[in-house]
Amino acid sequence: MTKSESKHICIFSKHLHWLNYKDMAALAAEIGFSGIDLTVRNNGHVLPERVKNDLPEAVEAIRNAGLEVPMITTGILDPDDRLTRDILETAGALGINYYRTGWYKYEEGTPVKVQLDRAWQKMAGLQEINKSCQIAAAYQNHAGSSIGGSGWDLLHIIEGLDPQWTGVQFDIRHAMVEGPKTWPYVFELLVPYINTLDIKDYTWKANDQEAVVVNVPLGQGQVDFDLYMAKLKQFNVHADVSIHYEYPLGGAEHGTTELEISKEKFVALVRADLNFLKARLST
Repeated sequence: MTKSESKHICIFSKHLHWLNYKDMAALAAEIGFSGIDLTVRNNGHVLPERVKNDLPEAVEAIRNAGLEVPMITTGILDPDDRLTRDILETAGALGINYYRTGWYKYEEGTPVKVQLDRAWQKMAGLQEINKSCQIAAAYQNHAGSSIGGSGWDLLHIIEGLDPQWTGVQFDIRHAMVEGPKTWPYVFELLVPYINTLDIKDYTWKANDQEAVVVNVPLGQGQVDFDLYMAKLKQFNVHADVSIHYEYPLGGAEHGTTELEISKEKFVALVRADLNFLKARLST
């Protein structure tokens, strides 16, 4: 996808599910974000079955606060699902540029190549809808057992498709969890398709049985931001960014509808990560 210089730093609205559209937008603007990555999925700010009515209302509230909605996060995977076109037509008509898809799951007993080819067919089907609705898909490289976590399998399910309409939401945290030393090579392979970024940090913690991933504020974990920023510059990747807050945040890390810490503490933690990222992007 052609990259441009004018990009937004968004807050993932999962962390603001305790606020309505107007109050969410006002708080995000107060903290210093320029955009919101809006959840349009089950248990999200906008429910898929209500997208035609509620998404325009949410976007209007956000834009009235001086912010933008460059991307939404969905569970979309199937071009034949009855709600897929409703979501993409509505979002596209509102001028939203990107939507994050869901993740295809690996199935035991089915050859991996068969599953990847099947996922490619689904992404190709979605691309036809994307193009007609003027909105691009962004598949996230999410660590774990879903298709796409390793990066090479993500490339397989989009390779040969048009990066203008089918792309990648690159997640440095998940890339490093899967390949702490090899992620730069995965990044390079995916560069032609990267259209959005999401940002978070992590570390490892040992318990009695195994090492587990623990999410932490930006700059306090294992993510090599010096190298990552250098790679973004090296390959001229300028993309809208969504900051994910998945460390303890009064329940907001899980999308709670009731905040369990003070609003002031929430704002301080969220703003600290935003300021960290802004400083790194400006160097």
